[in-house]
Amino acid sequence: MENNLYQAPESSLETENEVTSAYEYTGPRSRPIGDAMEWIGGGFSIFKQSPGPWIVTLLVGFVVSIIINLIPVIGAFAAMFTTYVWIGGLMMGCQAVSEGKPFDVKYLFAGFSHRVGALIGLSTIYLVIFVIIMFGAMGSTFTAMMTDPEAFAAGGLDTTTFLLSFLIAMALLIPVMMLMWFAPILIVLQNMSVIEAMKASFVGCLKNVLPFLLYGVVFLFLYILGAIPLMLGLLVVVPMLFGSMHASYQSIYLSPKTQD
Repeated sequence: MENNLYQAPESSLETENEVTSAYEYTGPRSRPIGDAMEWIGGGFSIFKQSPGPWIVTLLVGFVVSIIINLIPVIGAFAAMFTTYVWIGGLMMGCQAVSEGKPFDVKYLFAGFSHRVGALIGLSTIYLVIFVIIMFGAMGSTFTAMMTDPEAFAAGGLDTTTFLLSFLIAMALLIPVMMLMWFAPILIVLQNMSVIEAMKASFVGCLKNVLPFLLYGVVFLFLYILGAIPLMLGLLVVVPMLFGSMHASYQSIYLSPKTQD
């Protein structure tokens, strides 16, 4: 009988923030391309168990983001350096749902009380690499975009040059996203160091290039579809994205424990 990694296990955690006792970390492994649809289905399953709290969490997160960015200078830095703190907390919430517990808005802030230093460190590394790549590919154009976007939009611009440099930057950012994709969840649930988590994330993504291609295409379609009705569909699509991150983590990194 095939094991369902997305079904909430009957046993609970022995200690907080560890994987369920029914599964153990076995490291990144390759999955068939069809598993991408199972990850997306797993993400929807996590959402539908607590749809109300998920929607409230997104709305609260949106309001908090606006408030933070309204703070001159400090707000922008606070937002950038805590990117993965918020994601880490939501991954803890997905883990709770996978254990049969209800999702709650408190998980939006959970990353600030568990491995916060590592999550801020991960955010910092991503920010530094992002700036280096964007500046290297786009030069002064990127600086203008960041420092004075109104003047940038009003100024003359060679569209072809801009698009070419932008596409180069996006291509260079793909391996960076591979380093980062699973890193927050590996930090908060497996207690890995930042570097260990980044390495394991990269290997996990590299071993599953085809499933992630399908996964990306489907989520792009879902995002466009969700944005059509006044963006309201994103209240479902975004929680599905976070839930699918957890589902793919279970599929790639965990295995049912063998019976002694």
